[in-house]
Amino acid sequence: MTLRFILAGILWLAGLHGAEAGAWPRGKGNHFAFAALRGIGSEDGSLTPSFSYYHEYGLTDRLTLSADLGGAISGFEKTIIALSMPVPLPEFLGLKASMDLGYGEIDGQQVMRPGLSIGRGFAQPEGWASVDMVAEIFPDLLLVDWKVDMTLGMTARSGHKYYLQVQSGQQMGDPFFSRVEASVAWRLRDGLYLDVGAAAGLVSTDPYRVKLGVWREF
Repeated sequence: MTLRFILAGILWLAGLHGAEAGAWPRGKGNHFAFAALRGIGSEDGSLTPSFSYYHEYGLTDRLTLSADLGGAISGFEKTIIALSMPVPLPEFLGLKASMDLGYGEIDGQQVMRPGLSIGRGFAQPEGWASVDMVAEIFPDLLLVDWKVDMTLGMTARSGHKYYLQVQSGQQMGDPFFSRVEASVAWRLRDGLYLDVGAAAGLVSTDPYRVKLGVWREF
């Protein structure tokens, strides 16, 4: 409860009113918000709902504050606040990178979440590729979960975005899992998108998932 109160206060101070850090900084004063409802499928065909909310705010041109609420690698609910900053790379590589450090709770347990994101943008066709890696470290339990998401996306002339993501990871004590998700983000207006996707399980995970989300940049 205390952590959620602190989170609400930080977001209010950041300029939110009721309202990923990736490889690219958000930029001073800029927001990115994403809310999604997922249905997690089971072998018997039933769907279990899962809600998530993610928000970034550019504290400076280099420093990004993020809040991550919802499901975790373990499947339990989480509340995590993180700070992200760029990692310098040689310009000739054409890559962007950032590292972040988060702290919060998952299923009532304290957790630290370091992460590293590496990405590259493309001009023709307009798009991007990125790899996002995080570890969820539970100091009281001496457990570590990890996850890696690899994303390839394209922006059409209409402004719609199409992206494919391979999600993989492991909860400590469980087998490695992997799934692939295809998504379309329809541009409703400047900075506002409707995100629809579906995922298929590849290794040691639920057989399918569906997603309906909204994301906004402002």
